[in-house]
Amino acid sequence: MDPFWLNPIIAFFCGIFLSFFFRKVNARIQGRRGPLIIVPQSLHDINHSKVLQPLYDILKLFSKKTIIPTAARSLFILSPVFAFLCAFTACFFVPVAGIAYVYPFSLVILFYLLMGELLFEIVGGIASGSLFSVIGGVREVELLLANELPFILGTFALAISYNTLSIQEMMGFHILTNPFAAIALFLAILVKLHMKPFDISEAESEIVSGLTTEYNGKLLGLLDATKIIMLFVLVALFAGLFLWVPATGLAAWFIFLAGIGATVLMLAIVHSLFSRFRIDQATRWLLKVPLALSIIAVILAVVQRYVL
Repeated sequence: MDPFWLNPIIAFFCGIFLSFFFRKVNARIQGRRGPLIIVPQSLHDINHSKVLQPLYDILKLFSKKTIIPTAARSLFILSPVFAFLCAFTACFFVPVAGIAYVYPFSLVILFYLLMGELLFEIVGGIASGSLFSVIGGVREVELLLANELPFILGTFALAISYNTLSIQEMMGFHILTNPFAAIALFLAILVKLHMKPFDISEAESEIVSGLTTEYNGKLLGLLDATKIIMLFVLVALFAGLFLWVPATGLAAWFIFLAGIGATVLMLAIVHSLFSRFRIDQATRWLLKVPLALSIIAVILAVVQRYVL
């Protein structure tokens, strides 16, 4: 069996640890203690470690009864399943320590899968019949329209440099050779993962939980598992495209883990230091700064390839 078939399993469990690391950094920056790595003896009746707390949360949700709102339509149930399948499939195309399904158009396939995952989340939330979910869905669509172009252009800048649409062939330490593409993609990842200042579609103080307001039990657990995998997929994509140094064996794993760890650290710092945008502020800003950076990245890639 080819190693890339293990990527979804690696993605889920690495995503669990990345989620814990994100919570830990966020808590430290905000002056809180955060989740414990080793729990004191007096609390052992709860569990021995908080490292796996994201996993415990998912398992708890799967153990609960799922309540379907009376106004919900069938897509309310089906959408989380399809969203999970999109995230699961995306794992095959994102290199894990250089290992992925080799396909000449893997970047294009990944774009479709990531967009499909988000669209299914939007459709499922709106199908719940909740006004909070509808508002969250409208905000998510606005963010999608403003964010997708910088995300695509930021990655296509590397495709131009290498004249390929294969993610594996584009891997390298490009944060120095094309920093504009790196910043554009990093900002786009913040939006896709609903991190501050772009967590507008699930603002608890305004619209409860936005798209997931009416979800509970196993369906909410499936959505949380999807978020864990999406965290890994997007972080691994950034680390592979901009922080990768060619290596094999244990060295490749060390470089890969260091890359995804550094990426999550940067995401957690931004999430902790910035407050939430309004939706109009976010869309205007995304259509100015990240879009401009991604266009500059494409121009730089063209110059490096055809002029220099």
